[in-house]
Amino acid sequence: MGSLIEDKVGRLSLAGGKALLAISGGIDSMCLATACKAAGVDFAVAHCNFHLRGKDSDADEALVRDWCGQKGVECFVKDFDTASYAASQGISIEMAAREQRYCWFAELCRDRGFAALVVAHNANDNAETLLLNLLRGTGLKGLCGIQPEAQGVWGGTEIKILRPLLDVTRAEIQAYVAEKGVPYRDDATNADTVYKRNKIRHKILPVLEELNPSFLNTLSSDMANFREANAVLDDWFEFTSMEVTSYSADAEMDIRIGALLAAHNWKYFLFRLLNPYGFNRVVVGEICEMLSKTSSPEPGKMFESAEYCLVTTAGLLKLFKKVEPFSIDVAGEGEYQCGDSKVKVTVEAAPESAVLPLGTVILDSEFLNFPLKLRSWRDGDWMKPLGMRGCRKKLSDLFVDLKMSVPEKERAVLLEYPGEEGRIASIVGLRIDESLKVKASSSKVIRLTIVK
Repeated sequence: MGSLIEDKVGRLSLAGGKALLAISGGIDSMCLATACKAAGVDFAVAHCNFHLRGKDSDADEALVRDWCGQKGVECFVKDFDTASYAASQGISIEMAAREQRYCWFAELCRDRGFAALVVAHNANDNAETLLLNLLRGTGLKGLCGIQPEAQGVWGGTEIKILRPLLDVTRAEIQAYVAEKGVPYRDDATNADTVYKRNKIRHKILPVLEELNPSFLNTLSSDMANFREANAVLDDWFEFTSMEVTSYSADAEMDIRIGALLAAHNWKYFLFRLLNPYGFNRVVVGEICEMLSKTSSPEPGKMFESAEYCLVTTAGLLKLFKKVEPFSIDVAGEGEYQCGDSKVKVTVEAAPESAVLPLGTVILDSEFLNFPLKLRSWRDGDWMKPLGMRGCRKKLSDLFVDLKMSVPEKERAVLLEYPGEEGRIASIVGLRIDESLKVKASSSKVIRLTIVK
């Protein structure tokens, strides 16, 4: 058993540098560390103390420190207040611990130059993950289980993650640990079947192994086959994406409707394309229903996820990131961040020429005194646009005249007209109110320029 596991972890020497092992002190991770040491792998150890189990958490840390000291292995330890972090982020303890440890692991890999993070997931973990995915509902990707090699981004840092024990069963790990006299600590919570994963581990997997003693090996082989099939699907998706999507300055992504509908299995493709942006099957189903009825949907139809919206235009589905409403006090000259735009405000002498660069407006400063307010559009806003002889017009109608999409309307930066509720002095970069036009008698102007 020893040579089998040590051969598997010995391949880590091909990772291209020193590895960082995530070691909890449990049986799986201590097996991993011991096998790596026996196989001559160059590695360091990282241990997280989440302080969730009182003295037991400290005993785990002591075991890892002692083992590393005896074996001459570099050891990094970090304490986390996981309960407070979970409460502040509104997430579960399990999710909080995962975020904290992987962000720290990524930081160590970046700062210390480790080639990869190595974790001790095994065949039992993989089977449990697959069954959990099936219970929640999953597609082909969920059937692939845990990846033996993966790239992950944590805290803005990309790291390589390796799992050399992924096709090793827990029974094989137990046999190795007994053979080598490996020290480890049991986490009592692993026996608590209140948790779904533990219930699968202790009640479901034993029954499946009764039905098929080689169940774990069979499932590992199945998941490898699913990963190969998923890789083929990934290649098809990438090729189809190049045919169907494009990118423009005004949107996150453009989807060419004609090319989409010409693609094989276009409904599945559209779901996979939009799901990373938060669009669920219900919303994507509504989009598919619309496109099934017509390849030329009415412009302006909008579909939303939590952070994005998809808008129909002539021949395109345009994806936009939503902009939160903003209201910015302008104390004087300077640059002000308004949503995803930056506005430069200056006070200067009235120019001799009325020709202005794109994205710039100037207003007679006689009727405008600081502080001013820049904000986003609200229903009911209006102005008397320059050139309309003092006629009042709703901004919603003016946006239509300007052929602005819903996302463009939401991104528009407006200058409030002082003292009049709902009246707008300027759509910055596009229009100004008639009453604030620069006249021959004007001496000073306020210049507003979209700089970003």
